[in-house]
Amino acid sequence: MKKQNISLVILMMTVFGCTAVNAASVVVNGGTIHFTGDIIDAACAVSVNSENQTVKLGQYRTATFTAAGVTTTPIPFNIVLNECDPAVSSSASVAFNGQQDLTDSTLLVVSSSGSNTTVAKGVGIEIKDRNFKVLPPDGTTYSTPHTLTKGVNTLLFTANYKSTAASVTAGKADGNATFTINYQ
Repeated sequence: MKKQNISLVILMMTVFGCTAVNAASVVVNGGTIHFTGDIIDAACAVSVNSENQTVKLGQYRTATFTAAGVTTTPIPFNIVLNECDPAVSSSASVAFNGQQDLTDSTLLVVSSSGSNTTVAKGVGIEIKDRNFKVLPPDGTTYSTPHTLTKGVNTLLFTANYKSTAASVTAGKADGNATFTINYQ
């Protein structure tokens, strides 16, 4: 009988001991994951790598801009369209929308993406399509139509700084634009 009681005590200690070890486990909130996307009825789908991109225009000295209208080296960027079906639409054009420069409305205004940062003055951002057509950030001026082929299509663009005054002031020269696609 004593052996049974001792065995029972040992068994209970083992069970309660394991429970005590497991009680140290803690669950905490780890954060939030945002899932975004769209289901569209269009000729193509915009590549996830083209939705939110950064085009690095580089650094330029104020001395580069000797007069209004001086431009920097065009920096290429593209918008990739996936799963294109030319039977649905035969071409695609892109329009950019953003805050227009007050001196030259064909340019995207420059701003600062950080706080307490001086913004450059006398310069804006110029966007052009593959045929060098200037695309004002008005949301209504579309690029030269790109003829769609089945599958993946890459639409080519460039961006550069353009001076709007004879004298440019140093500072951050960032800009943001959204884009829309017109399938025809």
